[in-house]
Amino acid sequence: MDHDHHPKTDVHTEEAVVHDVAAPGPTFVAFFFIVTLAALALFVGFSDGLGPWKLTANLAIACVQAGILAFYLMDLRQADKVTWLIAASGVFWTSLLFLFTLTDYLTRYLGVL
Repeated sequence: MDHDHHPKTDVHTEEAVVHDVAAPGPTFVAFFFIVTLAALALFVGFSDGLGPWKLTANLAIACVQAGILAFYLMDLRQADKVTWLIAASGVFWTSLLFLFTLTDYLTRYLGVL
């Protein structure tokens, strides 16, 4: 009686599995831009030149950082449409959570509701 549960033909041979390995150059460039933008965010955070626009500038820098991180370091540039859909739905639901929190914060003491 044969108790071998593995099939005789293995489809996961070395020739069948192909992995796309990203070149180190674009990865280092993306990392350099993320670190540079982090330093810029620190500079904007500690400076007094922008006044009330400091928060908007830091949020814009953070959005650019997140975009670079997702596109290059998380390999969304090579992803299929389903992965892009999942990433976009994550951004959509996170923006809804921020929107509802901001709505609650802005209307809490105004007596609107």
